[in-house]
Amino acid sequence: MQQPSSKKRILVGVLHQGWIRPEMYKTLFEMQTDKRFDVTIYFSNIRPSENNRNFLVQKALEEGYDYLLNIDHDTVPLKNLLDLVGLKKDVIGGAFPAWNTVDPNYPLYFIAMDRAEDGYREHKEKVGLQEVDAVGSGGMLLSRAVMEAVKEPFLRKWKDGFAITGLDFFFCEKAKDLGFKVFCHYDYPCSHYKDLDLLQVLKFKQNG
Repeated sequence: MQQPSSKKRILVGVLHQGWIRPEMYKTLFEMQTDKRFDVTIYFSNIRPSENNRNFLVQKALEEGYDYLLNIDHDTVPLKNLLDLVGLKKDVIGGAFPAWNTVDPNYPLYFIAMDRAEDGYREHKEKVGLQEVDAVGSGGMLLSRAVMEAVKEPFLRKWKDGFAITGLDFFFCEKAKDLGFKVFCHYDYPCSHYKDLDLLQVLKFKQNG
């Protein structure tokens, strides 16, 4: 009789709307062949984004996975994010940048945030493992415990008909309210590919 595997079961959910970055295939191959874990890679293109993420949480729970790793189609980890499983954290993300089109004095930032009176501010210490208040969902590892505890996990927070908090930050808020901690590991950077208007880039450069 075959003995059950003692390896952690991990669902790697690649969220996309018809395509993914070609640079990601090397990363996914490394994860698929990682002998430390029982890894399933699943490409999910359900619309809208909330449905896509909630579907993957539901799939992970119903099929008995220990962790869910969300990776967006335009976010390419430069290291194997499955290493983070060994840290036994409930919510942890790699460090990936975003482009700020609102504040010309602050064009780029890492999506690892601390709460502030008027919303969120970028976490200051960008070395190693850091406890934060919120991370982006584009490279987010979730334990089974937090997925079981947070009901209706990925929703936006609305006020007067406007979305005031994104689904990733709102998820982190709900997790923290339940006593879970949120982390970002800056030693696990991710490329984040975006289409940019070069005129905007020139304006940022001139302002600097």
